[in-house]
Amino acid sequence: MTTQDFQTRPLRRLSMAALACTLALPWAVHAQSSYPGKPVRVIVPGPAGSSADVIGRYWGERLQRALGQPVVFENRSGAAGNIGTHAVVTSPPDGYTLLYTVGNTTSLNPYIYPKLPYKVEDLVPVLRVLNVPYVMLASANSPYKTLADVVKAAQAQPRKLDYASYGVGGTPHVLMELFANTAGIELSHIPYKDIPLPDVTSGLVPILFEPATTAILQIKSGRMRGLAATTAKRIGALPDVPTLSETYPGLVAVSWHGLFAPRGTPPEIVNKVATELNRIVQTEEFRSRVRDLGLEPVGGTAADLQHYMVDDARLWSKVVKDNHIKAE
Repeated sequence: MTTQDFQTRPLRRLSMAALACTLALPWAVHAQSSYPGKPVRVIVPGPAGSSADVIGRYWGERLQRALGQPVVFENRSGAAGNIGTHAVVTSPPDGYTLLYTVGNTTSLNPYIYPKLPYKVEDLVPVLRVLNVPYVMLASANSPYKTLADVVKAAQAQPRKLDYASYGVGGTPHVLMELFANTAGIELSHIPYKDIPLPDVTSGLVPILFEPATTAILQIKSGRMRGLAATTAKRIGALPDVPTLSETYPGLVAVSWHGLFAPRGTPPEIVNKVATELNRIVQTEEFRSRVRDLGLEPVGGTAADLQHYMVDDARLWSKVVKDNHIKAE
């Protein structure tokens, strides 16, 4: 398989899924006009209290008012989101079972796991709700006070500077490898099966990338120091934390939350949900809420998410291949 095949095969599948979505059944117009006629179930492939779960339930309360039917959330965690995703792709494509998940589902897992219980083309994009920036953290007592300090130390002793992550193949791991590749340095990865923050706070492990939602709390508590954010512009809640792109122009990489439906869901239903959810995302109430958490509201259309997924998968698949990352 060529490098181009590796990077683009799931993307071609995604295009085929979009084509299949356009082949509406004869009853699609009727389905759209009567949808929804019963509660809509949204599966979150992560635990209760996770970022996707909290944000999903927030917009879910507002979506059910717009649709006139209950929007019920169900947590199906495990296997890096693969369990919950499989539950959705094997559900009837009638708009009554949806998936609210993070970028790993389509942009990392297909390249890291040799066998998945789903294919990217099994999912029909509905809407990208928000982006999840990451922040490089070090202990408040760490000798690393800036990004330049980290790079200098790594250059002096290649593969001696440790960083923590939440496990092999997760966004914090792949993101740190992307940073190291860009900076021309080599770091030593310490994957955790639980939460690595206590060891970074104590200084046992020097650095890690943490989602902005928790990074903000750690920095404002005084326990941690923010060295760099992965956004194009500085995070509003962390104006003193520079971005990676200020040192390495173009180095912008975030995760995201998106809503999906099973392949074969009528386009009219997909577009109806996307339209109503986008109205919620564009409200000042929603946008202020997520920005306070260090997140970036997005919205748009189902087609916008489809196009974004192609570019996002291209970025992450290259990092995975270049660094030979495989799930344990």
